Amino acid sequence: MNPPHQRPSSRRSRERRVLSHLALVRAIAKRLRPGAPRAEVDDLVSAGTIGLIEAVDRYDADLGVPFVGFAYTRIRGAIIDEMRSAVTRSNREPSAQPLSLEAPLVGDKSLTLKDVTVDRLAPEPERGAQLAELLEAIGQLPPREREMVGLAAAGHTLNEIAELHGCSAARASQLLLQARFRLDVRTAT
Repeated sequence: MNPPHQRPSSRRSRERRVLSHLALVRAIAKRLRPGAPRAEVDDLVSAGTIGLIEAVDRYDADLGVPFVGFAYTRIRGAIIDEMRSAVTRSNREPSAQPLSLEAPLVGDKSLTLKDVTVDRLAPEPERGAQLAELLEAIGQLPPREREMVGLAAAGHTLNEIAELHGCSAARASQLLLQARFRLDVRTAT
């Protein structure tokens, strides 16, 4: 649905302008990312895209400022706000416990991962080796993905994981899928 003040042709023009400047958003996000180690580039790009949309909506060519200069300021400001929010969220959120051999299993709280690990001297020692490889691969995941995998393994819902990490459920799902893909790649070799 179009806002009452926006005609369909101006809406298409707006969309074209936003799409044509998405590379600028990504470039600014990547440049600023080292200053926010706890923020994901995709989260910064999302914030920057919102800044770009605001710039497109508020730009006035009659003021004599080039659009890219005007948009740069809005995009950068939105990304910096997101970086601050990421730091604030990480400072007040409890971090997930890393996966541990002593952690209780989701299905049976009386058992730990160590209790169900197959002994290397058992008739099927390859299962123990596979578990060791999986635990090593989990340890090599980026911290945010490792925490999310730990929360999922502990039985937290996707919405709970998203809330703890200050992102949408869709973004939490993407990060969990990415982590699972990384684990598949590492354990398949």
